[in-house]
This record gives sequence, structure tokens and C-alpha cells, in this order.
Amino acid sequence: MSNEKSRQLNTEVLRIAAMLMIIMLHLLDKGNVLKDFTLKMGFNRSVAWIIESVCMTSVNIYVLISGYYLSKSEMKVKKIVILWAQILFYSWIITAIYAIVAKGAFNFEHGIYDLIPLCMPVTGAHYWFATVYMLLYIFFPFLNKGIEAMDKKRFRGILVSAIIVFSLWNTILPFTQPLTDREGMDICWFVCLYLTAAYIRKYPEDFKLNKWICLLLFFVSAVIPFILGQGILLIDVILGKLGGYAKNFYPYNSFFIFAASVFLFLFAIKCEIKCKAWFGRIILFASQGTFGVYLLHEHNLIKYLWPKWLNVEKISETPFFVIHAIGTILLVFAAGILIDSVRRLIFGIFTKTKKQTINKTESK
Repeated sequence: MSNEKSRQLNTEVLRIAAMLMIIMLHLLDKGNVLKDFTLKMGFNRSVAWIIESVCMTSVNIYVLISGYYLSKSEMKVKKIVILWAQILFYSWIITAIYAIVAKGAFNFEHGIYDLIPLCMPVTGAHYWFATVYMLLYIFFPFLNKGIEAMDKKRFRGILVSAIIVFSLWNTILPFTQPLTDREGMDICWFVCLYLTAAYIRKYPEDFKLNKWICLLLFFVSAVIPFILGQGILLIDVILGKLGGYAKNFYPYNSFFIFAASVFLFLFAIKCEIKCKAWFGRIILFASQGTFGVYLLHEHNLIKYLWPKWLNVEKISETPFFVIHAIGTILLVFAAGILIDSVRRLIFGIFTKTKKQTINKTESK
């Protein structure tokens, strides 16, 4: 394969890895594995919190990949329509199947208000990531115009300022309130990540670190939140009133999580994957279905069910926790890829039929 294609495969492999990490985050959270962050939480839970720290880079990586390519692209209305349709497909189909299986017994805590996000998943923020990403996609052409108009010094100044306001501030001074902070689950943070990826693509000469150094710095940065959290708990034993800040280094916009995300991203784009064409096609097939994997397993009606079906909490207390967790995320990922391949087939038939109808109309 050509160098250009091999480098693109790297980001697709990274996309797959990021989705596997996202499933792991949901397994740890919805599977009730993490529980409290304490000094004496046992080996398994300590491992779980370290895995949580490493996997928190996943969402940032997704946005970095998008920013890296979109910063040199133009908006396509067709993509917005397809994304919106894909979100509706999963939200409506899963809701319908659940209604049939459960015979309409939804058990909504807030009544009909819980049904609104299922019917209007994008505007109703059924999937928070999908909603914020759609906003980013709508506005990215304006960001690109600004990037094109700036010289390197001004671009760097704006980027550094954004990182300070939306990441470093809350990491160092958690007891103060920055301009906005939804722990990275907002458009401001996504824009910050977008600008970071755009800067990396526009000025690669500023990132000459060896790829293996980048990988090492990724692991170091990713583990720091756990180490600092334990350190704060130790200080809390002596001084008190600090325990509430022990998990402050875990959000998506934590500076250490941000740094780990950037280092892993840099490692990926500095690598080249040399493989047979058939294996490259498998990678592309899997990467194309990653968003579908997210929409499937994070649906409001089943996101707390699949960890129960797979006995996540029970096995998390056994020596087989890590092996079971890895097997679980691979199973969920594989199921999601297969289901999304069916979804793509259905969309493909619809698109093909629509084109044929348009062509017949034009021929008349």
C-alpha cells in the first residue's frame, strides 16, 4: 500500500482503538465496577481506575482525528443528513424493538419527558457526543476560515489560550469556576481539540518527537490522574477536606488526559502500517462501523442492561476481571460492527433507489 494510504490506515486503527476504549469506559461505569475512589480499594478496583484513566483519552482522540482531516476539508450537507439519519435509525429501531419485547413497559422515571430524547435523539441529546459533534461539524467551515486567516504566532496564541481556559485552569484550580466546564462534554472543548488537531496538521515541524517517545509520554500522562488522585487522598488523611478533588484529573478536559490524547494521536500519525490490501479493507470496514457501535451500546434503554447481561459487576470481583472485560468489549464491538454493516446495506439500497428515481425523472 502507498505511504498515504498506510498513514490513513493508522488513524483508522486509532479510531477502532478509541471505540474499544469508549466501550471499556461504559463497561466500568455502567457495570458498576469503579465504585468509590479510595486509598484502600483493592487490586481489581485500582486496576479498573488506571484503565479508566487510560481510556478517558478516547473521546478526545475521536475529535482530534476529525479535526485533523476536516481542517483541510469542506462541509458536505450529505454527510450531515447521513449522520442524522444514522442516529435516528439506532434510536428509533432500538426503541421500537424494546417496546415490542418489553410490551411497552418502559419504566420511565420522568414519564413522557424520557421519551423525547428517544424520538429526537440529536436535539434531545440522547447521545451527548453525537449532539456536540453535529454542532462541531456545522461550524467547522467557519473555524477553517479563521485558521486560514491567522499566521502561526496568532494561531499558537489562540490555541494556548484555549487550552489554559478550558483545560489547565480547572485541572490546577478545581475550586474555582472557569467560563464553562461540563468536563469536556461541550462544544467549547471540542473546538479546542479541533484547533489542536488543525495546528498539528498545519505545522507538523513543531512536533518532531520520536514516535516511541510519544507512546511513552501517552502512558505516563494517562496514569498521572490515578497517581495524583491517590496523592490527594493521602494528603486528605492528614489535612482533610481534599478528598473531593481526588477524581479531578479524570475528566476529558483534564490537562493530563488532554496531553495523553495528543501524544497517542501523534504516535499514530507518525507510524505507517504496511499490510496486505485485504487486511487494509478489513480495517476500513471495521472503522466505518465504529460510530454505529457507539449508537448501539449507549442507547438509553440498553446502556445499563448489556453490562448486566454479561455479568460485568460480578466478575469484576474475581481474578478474571481483566480477561472478561477485554472479551466483553470485543464482543460488543463485533456485534456493533455487524449490525452497522446491515444498517449501511439498508442505507445503500435506499440511496441507490433514490438515485435511480432521480435519473428516471430527469430522463423524462
